[in-house]
Amino acid sequence: MGTVVVIGSSNTDLVSSAERLPRAGETVRGDAFATYPGGKGANQAVAARRASANVRFVGATGDDDFGKARRQELRDEGIDVTYLAEHQGATSGVAQIIVDAHGENQIVVVPGANDLVDPASVIKALESDCSVISMVLEISFDAVLAALNAEHSATKVVNAAPFDSRIMAHLDQVDVLICNESEAAAVLGRPFDVRDETATKRAAEDLIGHGPTAAIITIGAGGAVVAHADGTQLIRAPKAKVVDTTGAGDCFCGVFAAWLASGASLREATAAGVVAGSLSVSIAGAQPSMPNRAAIESAMSDQPLA
Repeated sequence: MGTVVVIGSSNTDLVSSAERLPRAGETVRGDAFATYPGGKGANQAVAARRASANVRFVGATGDDDFGKARRQELRDEGIDVTYLAEHQGATSGVAQIIVDAHGENQIVVVPGANDLVDPASVIKALESDCSVISMVLEISFDAVLAALNAEHSATKVVNAAPFDSRIMAHLDQVDVLICNESEAAAVLGRPFDVRDETATKRAAEDLIGHGPTAAIITIGAGGAVVAHADGTQLIRAPKAKVVDTTGAGDCFCGVFAAWLASGASLREATAAGVVAGSLSVSIAGAQPSMPNRAAIESAMSDQPLA
């Protein structure tokens, strides 16, 4: 199994559930509250590790209780946290999440130490062999640039979440760009309807026109569209009972990276990510919902690629 280096954020998710999401200025009575490990980078690292990849995680936490707990959880997963820095006096990242009765969510992220991820740590982490370098934009942009500028043979994957316009000037350094609908629209400078298969395929192809070698648009329950040199395909998602969609996109990205690192094609890795994301929404919480490789392979055996 290949090695994935994940460069990204570590957060603590503070999750409240309610019948519906509040409108601006409104207070809604909640049903339950829970605390989960999270952060787009850490979520993807856990997803990749459970999909059997060797994983090195580059990130930063504060020296508070949240940070110490998140570090230990990643270590317990078997993830190399050598390059997960602990900053004295900094607060660890926190995400405040509200989930409604249909599994939809609203999220506010307070980055804290994620803004302190050091480019030097990125460079050090890439001195050892790896097959895939996976990045999110929920950290210091200089750290992302360090990875993109590194002369390395690994496949460089950027999940453009949350969207940061500075990435636009560097898309020609990206091997695979992964976006959801809103992120793809931000890159393209125009909206499109993911319910329209033709429009979504065109959007994925247009993303390649901005520089990356391949592009993927994740479309939730619809699956994902992958565009690359050999064509453009829609990979449909299996039906799922939705409990909580938090972390489903991160699950896709982590499993996609793990499959690529094992030698899978873009299409095969996309299919694995789609199936894994569908499995994840049936369980509450981001990292608790990440499936293992056996579960993914079992579900894939019943799921056609398109």
